[in-house]
Amino acid sequence: MKVLLGIGLVIVLLVVLMILLPFLIDLNQYQPQYRPIIEDALNRKIELKDIQLTIVPRIGVRIAGFAVLDDPSFNSSPFASLTSLEVGVKLRPLLSKRVEVEEITLRNPLITVIKSRDGILNTSTLGKKGAPKAEGAAPAPEAPATEGPLRILALLAVDRVSITGGKLTYRDLSAAKPTEYVLQDLEFLIKNVGLGKTPSLHAATLVQPLNFPIKVDGTFGPLKETPDIETMDLAIALGKTIFAVKGSAVGGDANLTITSQVINSADLPLTLPLKKPVEVKDLHVAAEVKGRQARVHNLSFQIFNGQVKAQGGLTLDSPVAPFDGKVIVQGLQLEPALEAVGTGKVSVSGTAATELALHGRGFSKPELTQALEGTGHMAIKDGKLKGVNLMQEALTLLKVIGITQDNVKATAFSTIEGDIAIKHGVINLQRLLIDSHDFQAIALGTIGFDQTLNLRASLTLSEALSTQIASKTPAAKLVLTGGRIAVPLVITGSAQAPSYSLDTKAIGGKLQEQVKEQVKEKVGEILKSKSGEEALQKGQEALKQLFGR
Repeated sequence: MKVLLGIGLVIVLLVVLMILLPFLIDLNQYQPQYRPIIEDALNRKIELKDIQLTIVPRIGVRIAGFAVLDDPSFNSSPFASLTSLEVGVKLRPLLSKRVEVEEITLRNPLITVIKSRDGILNTSTLGKKGAPKAEGAAPAPEAPATEGPLRILALLAVDRVSITGGKLTYRDLSAAKPTEYVLQDLEFLIKNVGLGKTPSLHAATLVQPLNFPIKVDGTFGPLKETPDIETMDLAIALGKTIFAVKGSAVGGDANLTITSQVINSADLPLTLPLKKPVEVKDLHVAAEVKGRQARVHNLSFQIFNGQVKAQGGLTLDSPVAPFDGKVIVQGLQLEPALEAVGTGKVSVSGTAATELALHGRGFSKPELTQALEGTGHMAIKDGKLKGVNLMQEALTLLKVIGITQDNVKATAFSTIEGDIAIKHGVINLQRLLIDSHDFQAIALGTIGFDQTLNLRASLTLSEALSTQIASKTPAAKLVLTGGRIAVPLVITGSAQAPSYSLDTKAIGGKLQEQVKEQVKEKVGEILKSKSGEEALQKGQEALKQLFGR
């Protein structure tokens, strides 16, 4: 009985000691030793209200009121702060004089990232000495970095690292109209952290003012002392859209495969120049980054019932961002595509296919207008030019009367096909063939990125229609060749407000050819005359016919 009482007393004393231990040991007295080390590592002043041992719910350390002050040139408020940082250790290894971290918890962290009017981020001097550099400035050559959060995680041996609550604010003061975005309701949990281990990750947040949720789940690793990631397998949810991202990042190079079943433009927090939402299906991207070169080996997706495939390359870390690529489109339905873009009065329906080889620099409209170049081939089957009736325009210009035509403002066609070239903001139609029920046409000329038209077209009408027009309008015989009327047109204006006129130069050339042929024919008849009197009579008749006409 005495033995049991003794054991019980020892246990009670141990429990009391454990409860009193945090109050008996004051870790704050050691702040003068570790505070300068932390401040020197961060290149920031820090604030720390209290640090104490914890016994319940686990043995460890709790740091309360921790804050990292901002660079004074940016802000007098803290760059980062948190309510508490809790580090829990495992008991059994501790009894063997080994420290193994079981869990690290950050509660309610608040982080503020600021971009100054000069384009400099307040993170640019975090952990670094010297003057801050503007964002995008060319860095001096240096050895590959081995520091960073991944290395810190790799060197830790911890079961769980978590963040509960808190928010991250990004404030851009360099824009003409300062903007601010906030990641609120932060969730972060990473398990199985340590060298040689493959952690699992969960992160989630709500982006304001867009009210847009983002969530990431998956695994990556194994962790090393370098930032290399041999494998990653992540599911990234951007609102209602889910992307599967797999790949690796080793030695500064990366290989990625990105897939998504459905992407709807209405679910993305982007302001796109669209009148209607667009749905992309079966997205597949295979890409790699080597040094400053990014290459998309395969990009494919379905849109407007058609298939799009592309490949190309881009030079990173360059203000002008040179790129090249090849695009193949098959089976694209033009009518819903143009309705989504909002083309206005004139649009095209039908099933489109194209192949384009492109290269250029930059991605803004002025940059693309100046530098984008390319060549390709296009074809549209079984469609309509809506808002344009080419037959009606041709007959009006010929002043044809008595021919019944459909008053519908559209031109039905079975095929539009031709080669195109792009340069300096202009699309050059090198030879565009249009095949319709009542005519065939060949068009040449240019269409500007600003939709300016400068085209010449020749409409060759069907034999039946040509005969009908020639019988009612003698002037139409001027453009009659081989039993078919060819109407030369000049099309100017814009794609939304085209203007039509007869190509008088082409008509004059055609008339000149006809006169030459008739002169040759009449001269031949005159030369066959049996007498001078007969030749003179035939010559007079020929001159009357030619000049009378």
